[in-house]
Amino acid sequence: MIATDSILELSAANRTRTRFAARIGGITLGVTSGHANLSIVPDSELSKFLIPDQRCDIECTARFVREVTDFSGELVFDSGGLWKLYRNSGGYCFRFATSFLGDAPYKQAIVSPDFTKVRIDLVERFYDSSKPWNPLEYPLDELLWIHRLSTKQGVEMHGCGVITPDGRGFLLTGHSGAGKSTSARMWARNPETRVLSDDRIILRAEGNRIWMYGTPWHGDAGIAEADRFPLDGIFVLEHGTENRLQPLSATKASAELFARSFVPHHSVAGLNYVLEFFDHLTSLVPCHSFSFVPNATAVEALLGSSTGKIAAA
Repeated sequence: MIATDSILELSAANRTRTRFAARIGGITLGVTSGHANLSIVPDSELSKFLIPDQRCDIECTARFVREVTDFSGELVFDSGGLWKLYRNSGGYCFRFATSFLGDAPYKQAIVSPDFTKVRIDLVERFYDSSKPWNPLEYPLDELLWIHRLSTKQGVEMHGCGVITPDGRGFLLTGHSGAGKSTSARMWARNPETRVLSDDRIILRAEGNRIWMYGTPWHGDAGIAEADRFPLDGIFVLEHGTENRLQPLSATKASAELFARSFVPHHSVAGLNYVLEFFDHLTSLVPCHSFSFVPNATAVEALLGSSTGKIAAA
């Protein structure tokens, strides 16, 4: 069976749940059980992002199957871990397998080309039908949002999103280990500061403003808020011996942001869109590298900067 730590302890009423919906980054997704024996439930990370039932941007139907059906298509991406992605003229197939359960896939998701419709097949011998399950169990949830965003909707970033006490929106972006969760904890100590996420932020454009959105896919600090805020500054994190801000050219900033974003590497159209998005973003939002020391002085350095034109600390 799939590990039981992914199951929520629910009331008897919730154990027969057949539908839930969520909004992340302004994009809605609904999941419906298409099998009489399948009770579905969101995981606890998604609880802040749940919305009243409605017709959603992405509609999913989950069902139990004896085996996953064949998908005639080319392998376009291998994560080297839980999932592989296949593609044909009719859409995509995410297939999930783990050596813990053997070579056979335990789940697959068949997705329309525009990422609006999804069929999730759960291989029944790997699941206990007497318990509720989350068909979107990570990483499928994040994969669906990343790919939907790439259809000219926005971009997901490795980043910590901060709303400062003086009402500015800062994105602190970095690779794993760059200090996103550390920075989130430092900012969160100020009761007048809000942190949207300590690890994953979605960026979307509305006219001449870029908005940052919190996501449920948090890091070590465990911070995830279902809210958004306009973006005033971007800081590429680096560990250092002092706090130092260095302006980045638009070209350099775009390259640094691309390296810290989640993109569908198999999709030429998706990659082109992301590059165009960063070109637009860097024309609107000042970007800096930020070499910092992990204490309160790093917060003070950014609070002391001016929006749009930042002098070296």
